[in-house]
Amino acid sequence: MMALVLLTIGTTAVVEHYQISRMANVRSNYGNVIQAFSDSLRGRDSLAASHRRYIRQTSAANEGQHTTSKHNHSSRRQRVKTERMVQDSQPSLLLDTLPRFEKIEKYQPGTLVDLNKADTTELKKIPGIGSVIARMIVNYRNELGGFYQVGQLCEINLDANQLTRWFYIDEADIRKIPVNKSSVDRLRHHPYINFYQAKAMVEHRRKHGNLQSLKPLVLYEEFKESDLERIGHYLDFN
Repeated sequence: MMALVLLTIGTTAVVEHYQISRMANVRSNYGNVIQAFSDSLRGRDSLAASHRRYIRQTSAANEGQHTTSKHNHSSRRQRVKTERMVQDSQPSLLLDTLPRFEKIEKYQPGTLVDLNKADTTELKKIPGIGSVIARMIVNYRNELGGFYQVGQLCEINLDANQLTRWFYIDEADIRKIPVNKSSVDRLRHHPYINFYQAKAMVEHRRKHGNLQSLKPLVLYEEFKESDLERIGHYLDFN
């Protein structure tokens, strides 16, 4: 009986000791957690303080840049204002640099102009013809070698019917191409002669001798009757 009592007392003592040890460990672990949490809070506060300092420094720098920018902008405005004052003080110099447009006096109805000799200045005196149309006429005349009729102006999209009453033409002023001496490249350079037509003329000349007229070319499929009619005004058979 005594032995049983002692065993019970010993077991109880062991259990109590175990519980006391476990509670001590729990308190120790809990203390570690509390310490870690406190350290974390202190670290967060330190980081927040650093972030606030960075924001204050950045704001100060931006404010300094803004002040500098405002100063530069003010300087530019002052410079522009000064330049305008200088310009306003010299109006005569500015007027001298502007282009001067002279009014062109137009020809009266009944005036006739040589279409193969008139320059752009004279052409602009014809009602309805300005600088652009005058240059178009002169440029196309140079490409052709001259006009043989006013109707050719239709080829550069001009109304020949309205312009006919202002022009006369002397075909003696047309520059002609020496057909028996010219190469394929020289012949095809004319607006009315294409490569195949130029080649046909040179081949015929090589096989049959110099051309005396356009009649032999009628047999070539490269030529239509209308082609030969207009080409004939620009060929010299000498």
